[in-house]
Amino acid sequence: MNPIESILLFPNPSTPDLGCLVRRKHGLEADPDVDFENVHVDFNPSIDFSPSYHQAYFRIACGEAAFFQRCLVYMTSDVSIPAPVLQNFPPGFVLGGDYTPRPSEWNRFPTQFGERFYWFFGQHRDPATSVWRPDALVRHSYDIYENGTLSTVQYDDTGGDRDFNDLVLEVAIVGRRSWANLPDAVDQATVNKTIQEKGLPRLRSLLDRRPR
Repeated sequence: MNPIESILLFPNPSTPDLGCLVRRKHGLEADPDVDFENVHVDFNPSIDFSPSYHQAYFRIACGEAAFFQRCLVYMTSDVSIPAPVLQNFPPGFVLGGDYTPRPSEWNRFPTQFGERFYWFFGQHRDPATSVWRPDALVRHSYDIYENGTLSTVQYDDTGGDRDFNDLVLEVAIVGRRSWANLPDAVDQATVNKTIQEKGLPRLRSLLDRRPR
């Protein structure tokens, strides 16, 4: 079945259904493999989690910046950094904006099949100016759950105090399984036949007694 055509056969909850925490892989640190200047990258499949189908969720958890903060979110199918010209390559989502940071609702891409890369560009703007600039630094912590992973991504806007609390995101990668692939219940066909023969005539009779 074509994964794109079967997208409606997958759960699509509004919050990530990660399940219980299994373990913390690492605390807050700069990982040179996925944390670059002002950009954090999450991807699937990974070393720790590799379902055939997955769904990415992300939100602003908090932030204590005096500057306005935003994060541009992109999804790609290869390791190619999205182009910086927003008019030509708009992001899939923008978290935050022309205000100081505040928590947001969860956002999400549709369920995906195969390899995907998720790019999170932290940026800030002094309210006294109209110019957006890249944040100076980014770090993240990483937790493994029963049904996915959770990265807590923390940005430092100018790099002056290195407190990494100017903008804090949560990025979840959740495993998905198509309803089309659920195993059949044993003897459900026998039960259906009994209902067809004995239950449905009674239901039809009840419907016939409704006021016209």
